[in-house]
Amino acid sequence: MELSQLETLDHSDQWTVVRGRIAEGSIELDAALRGLHAQLRGLDTREALLAAPQNWANLAGQCRTMSACAPVADRRIHAAIGAAIDSASAAYDERNRFMHDLLVADIDDELLPDAERIKQEGDRYLLRLVSKAGVPGVSVVTLDEAIGVVLTLSAETWRLRAARGYLAGRTTWRSLLLGAVQGEWDGTANWTYDGPESDD
Repeated sequence: MELSQLETLDHSDQWTVVRGRIAEGSIELDAALRGLHAQLRGLDTREALLAAPQNWANLAGQCRTMSACAPVADRRIHAAIGAAIDSASAAYDERNRFMHDLLVADIDDELLPDAERIKQEGDRYLLRLVSKAGVPGVSVVTLDEAIGVVLTLSAETWRLRAARGYLAGRTTWRSLLLGAVQGEWDGTANWTYDGPESDD
């Protein structure tokens, strides 16, 4: 479904579609990080993807550690790989609320996160069901914010793919890795890069 068609659906169906795209984007991001993990170990097989840690934080942590030791002469590339891992982790954290929290149209007044905010049509509440305080953490989210998560997941997936591609010797990924990346609704990405192609 094209993003432009989303508004033709009722609000409940719009949220279902967007959460589905967040789930798809999460899987793509996870696969991209596993691919980078394999490449950092000098491997390029499906089995290497499966041998990566299951937990995202452990996987990202190992990638950070290995990337710091990667034989990359260009400091900008080194920094860009580390930044790609960090921003992918931030995107994954953002996605967690939409995947693990309860998404509802209405809540009891005593749980309202901001009694002064006027809830717009189509807004939802995210309720964090597990909390150290014993009270659900509640936030108001808009459909545009959720769509933004989809776009961020797409952008970060492509940045991780660029890091893997560069480390694999496919230097055509350099401009994507160093550039400004904009994720798209369909899982693709666009990027711009105005800097030099190399230090030489």
